[in-house]
Amino acid sequence: MNFTDAGAARSNIPALTNPEVATRLIAPHVGYVNRGDLVIGLEFNGQPLAIPLKLLWYHEVLNLQADVDPTVPNATGERLTITYSPLTGSVRVFDPAATDTPDFAVSNYVLDNNLVMDDGSGTLYPQLTRSATCGPQDGISLKRVPYELMLYGAWLQVFQDTWIATRVTGHDFLYTLYPYGNYRDPDNASLFYPTSAPIDLRRRPKERVVGVPSGTGGYAFAISDLREVAARDQEGQNFTVWAASARVGGEPVVAFWNSVAQSARIYHARANGRFLTFEVVEGRRQDVETGSVWNFGGEAVAGPLDGERLEPHPEAYHAFWFAWAAFQPDTELWKPPVHLTGSADFVPTDDATLLPSDPDLVRRRPR
Repeated sequence: MNFTDAGAARSNIPALTNPEVATRLIAPHVGYVNRGDLVIGLEFNGQPLAIPLKLLWYHEVLNLQADVDPTVPNATGERLTITYSPLTGSVRVFDPAATDTPDFAVSNYVLDNNLVMDDGSGTLYPQLTRSATCGPQDGISLKRVPYELMLYGAWLQVFQDTWIATRVTGHDFLYTLYPYGNYRDPDNASLFYPTSAPIDLRRRPKERVVGVPSGTGGYAFAISDLREVAARDQEGQNFTVWAASARVGGEPVVAFWNSVAQSARIYHARANGRFLTFEVVEGRRQDVETGSVWNFGGEAVAGPLDGERLEPHPEAYHAFWFAWAAFQPDTELWKPPVHLTGSADFVPTDDATLLPSDPDLVRRRPR
């Protein structure tokens, strides 16, 4: 691997460890987050937690360590490392239990513009290769953890009792200002550092995609395609949904799109011991095999499979197209129905009125 020196010392971009969190009702420390902002959503230590992407524009790595019950012998608290690489637009969440590293930092290197983490021992962990290189921990792989990437307003509909990382970090960054100018414009082909291969021209360089890697290939879904197909199919609706089926390494997967969340989530397409394919009928996701109806949370809410759940794909991640193609050069791309294609790209909005109440986001309690 050819690492590029980013020209800054280790931890010049300061990672966060156990940042202050608060309920969504506490102000002003969470007032920097708008309902139209993207957040990384997950459950940590049994608690829903939202990490605003704008926080990670400045920190890139966030380490979480749950408190340990002192009355439990040999107890270890849950740990997660949440990462976002602004230059590649990529999100990954890791369980660092395989390492002895208490906290990951941002190294002074990048790999094809992608974040490279440092564990303090001289070992480097490129975010998108998912394993350690060039150090004592060489070859150790970090376990990937599923996450949500959606608008904060939609996350609040799913988890009204959520906690959120505040802007009290000990740093004076202006978290409401994107620090890279027009870098993330979908048509902007400029990059900060050299890349090992030319930009793949099948999509616009900075388009957002979500996909599942497999070796040097995999399968990617362009967010703009999912959005446009759903909107054109269900024109005039307050919210739109879609389901796009594919196969990755011979295994069926499905991407569920929700317009209120402005997000797609990828699942293993199997339930109750059978593989499933999906279609959208009258604005509802249905599996072809049984006709059961599925919501964005991967739950069957009607039909023969009512109560069954799809498993989120832990390998799935979001990234800019140029970065996805650089790390997965043999990737396949989902092709939407020809009569429903479009090209508009999403621009986050602060207008909460654009986030209508959406029953597709409602999660039911496990039976």
